[in-house]
Amino acid sequence: MSLPKVIYVMGPPGAGKGTQSELLSQELGYHRFSTGDAFRQMARQDTPLGRRVDEIIHGQGKLMPPKEAAEIVIAAVKEYTAEGKGIIFDGTPRTIEESEAVDEFFLKEGYGRPLAIRLVVDQDEMVARNSKRRFCMDIKNDFPVVTDEDVKKCEELGGRIGRREDDSPEIFAMRWSEFMDKTWPVIKKYKQEGILQEIDGHHSIEEVHGAVMQLISRLRG
Repeated sequence: MSLPKVIYVMGPPGAGKGTQSELLSQELGYHRFSTGDAFRQMARQDTPLGRRVDEIIHGQGKLMPPKEAAEIVIAAVKEYTAEGKGIIFDGTPRTIEESEAVDEFFLKEGYGRPLAIRLVVDQDEMVARNSKRRFCMDIKNDFPVVTDEDVKKCEELGGRIGRREDDSPEIFAMRWSEFMDKTWPVIKKYKQEGILQEIDGHHSIEEVHGAVMQLISRLRG
């Protein structure tokens, strides 16, 4: 198995998908696309669609409907496929229907089958992590604030450090339930198809990244 041009980093809310996707994109020179960031940006727009997205992801803690989610993802990444760039997804696909639409798109674009990397973590660990998570907010692409360098970067970009609304305990519980109901079947499907690789996500950011890079090295041969 060679290294595909499309990589899905998957796992439950708070598993570290965004952090690991960003680190991996820097290593590989792939474009990182965060579905969650795209939806949150849309939710801040005072438009009928923006208000609907805001109600779904913040008010209800639910996933975007599969068809609309796939359309948003495909529209957003067309410029990168046109240039032949590799893409790393944080938060896509989230449902069976979405996976079928997005995977079909990449096959048509000549990108082949994706690599799915699952960050394996348990619910108790996620509850503990989410209670501490902080992000650089009010900028185009928010990012986790973990180190002093992250704080400095956030200040330089004019952002503010805070918690996401969808990290509150009540909404997190709904997001976890949605993950198990909607996204877990996608993970099982990819495992059956032989394109899923699993990484223990309970360790430090550096250790998890190291394990991901070992996987990438094996695939590159």
